[in-house]
Amino acid sequence: MHVTTGKKTGTLCKESFVFANTEIFHIEVFAFPGKHTLQFKATTADAQADMDFGGIKVYESCDGAVELIKSAFNTAKAFLGGISANPNLPIIGSHVPKYMEDANVKFLKEAMQYDLQKRTTTKVDYDPALIQDGDMLAVMRLDGLDQIIMYGTGAHLGHNTMALRFDGELYVVESQDAWYWPTHNLQRTIWADWIK
Repeated sequence: MHVTTGKKTGTLCKESFVFANTEIFHIEVFAFPGKHTLQFKATTADAQADMDFGGIKVYESCDGAVELIKSAFNTAKAFLGGISANPNLPIIGSHVPKYMEDANVKFLKEAMQYDLQKRTTTKVDYDPALIQDGDMLAVMRLDGLDQIIMYGTGAHLGHNTMALRFDGELYVVESQDAWYWPTHNLQRTIWADWIK
């Protein structure tokens, strides 16, 4: 991969780049303008398949220390909060705090041109008898994690689940990383518990 630095400003600029996909993550800082060559080698079959499918994404930064600190702070606001199962705890309770919601809405608008519109309806009581086996339930939570998934995939949702009945009981099946549930990987949860 060839990277040319300093061509926008023509001046010395300490440019930093992040090169990444699902298998590779590499940070490189260039202090001088010019053409630089980097070579990435897939070390596993999964890494090669990912490289063949989506290549490597490049993220560039050419800001001073103050801008870098501001960016780090704004990024932290998008992720920090709403991480416990207790809805009564301030900031870290199970709800997404307003500052976190605002940071993620701003990120979606600036990074993906996805302008979320505020809705007057905030809660819908849906009759589970109307749900069919195989219905997809698309989830988007303004918690930073979903927005990174949305950005990386180009989707307008952060998590997929599916409704299935087992022995007449409605369940939601999903694969996740135990972020909000105690079960890691594949799980099924009774509808009444999941919808809470």
